[in-house]
Amino acid sequence: MFDLLKYSIVILISILFCSAAEAQRNIYPLDKGYLVEKNLYPALLKIQVLNPELVKLHILGFSGTEELPIYGLEIGYPQATKNVLMIGQHHSDEVLGVEIVFAWAEKLAKEADSDKKIEAILQHYRFWIVPTINPEGYKVFTEGLYRYKRKNNRDTNQNNILELQWDGVDLNRNYPVFWDEDSLLPPTHRYYKGTAPASEPEVQTIVSLAQKHQFEIAIFYHSSYTGAFSERIFLPYLDENNEHQKPIYEETLHFAQRLAENLKKDYLPGKYEVSDGPVSRVGNARNYFFHIHRTRAILIEVGGMDKKGKSIIYPSARIKNKIVKKHIAALKKVFYETLI
Repeated sequence: MFDLLKYSIVILISILFCSAAEAQRNIYPLDKGYLVEKNLYPALLKIQVLNPELVKLHILGFSGTEELPIYGLEIGYPQATKNVLMIGQHHSDEVLGVEIVFAWAEKLAKEADSDKKIEAILQHYRFWIVPTINPEGYKVFTEGLYRYKRKNNRDTNQNNILELQWDGVDLNRNYPVFWDEDSLLPPTHRYYKGTAPASEPEVQTIVSLAQKHQFEIAIFYHSSYTGAFSERIFLPYLDENNEHQKPIYEETLHFAQRLAENLKKDYLPGKYEVSDGPVSRVGNARNYFFHIHRTRAILIEVGGMDKKGKSIIYPSARIKNKIVKKHIAALKKVFYETLI
């Protein structure tokens, strides 16, 4: 009887251990419970229906090859004077950001009339929430076609064949700032910046949005597949000789620090960090918004490192939900603090 009990305990522990290991690893095709490209529009429409007086669903533009819509939710009361831009995804496999900005939009729509802090935030800030500016890559990734997809679907080697592993432009290196200073890489490279600044309609869509609305804050979500940048917040490049940039940079740094202090790491002890290393002068979104539009712009690398040093950026739906919940709580707290 004792041996049978001991054997049962060992089996139970093994099952629990395997379940924990399964929950932590990257799961591809994606676990059920993630948004996928074909369901994005109906899901966004439901958010608008939740609170149609507060939420407007826009088609901001279209992708360059397949002409897929780029959606944006505008959420805020008429008296809100400051605009905030949140983009969930530039790169196809970085789906956690899509989940976070979607959940934030849903929370704003649902709780604007019942949560005094959310109501106060929306009295002050108008949120423009763009789940993905790369619907082509998002479609490829969420349909389970290619797990290492990063770029859009432009036929960059011009052989009239869409080669998922080679074709495309890295949209976060295509913005019209410092573009000439970035490395000149071949069209098949993961970080290929395109033929010219803002050559891609996806980036043109965001540039047009920035020109129409002055954004006070911009948040861009990414995920580090290698884990080299995991659970860090990155600021724009600062021109030390530009005295006008320094106060905005300090405000950006403070905002980033407050977010980091409220974000625990996914699998390891500690909290998010604000990167204090050198920042590249490349044509990415945060550099564009900061240098061209004086926006307090940050990049948040979501997805954690496990104890074995493995980067987890599309975990089980259960773990994903915990990560999203943590980020939503931090956003609510920090945005509300800016009002006090």
